[in-house]
Amino acid sequence: MPSAFKRGTMKYLILADTVANKQKVNAGDVVELPIDEGRSLVGYGKAEEYKGKEKKETNRSVGLEKSEKKVKKRAK
Repeated sequence: MPSAFKRGTMKYLILADTVANKQKVNAGDVVELPIDEGRSLVGYGKAEEYKGKEKKETNRSVGLEKSEKKVKKRAK
């Protein structure tokens, strides 16, 4: 079977607000779409294949009451 007729889904990074899989999606979203619909969005320049991992959540609350780390104080 030719690869053009391959069934399945892939993850795509949305580059511009559009409608995909009968839902409104915003730029920056990572959505899982059927391959044929994803390829058409890539052709229009509204999406690209998603390569990578989910962003690791970082804790920037250093020094706050709920923080796990304590503030380092400099010597005088």
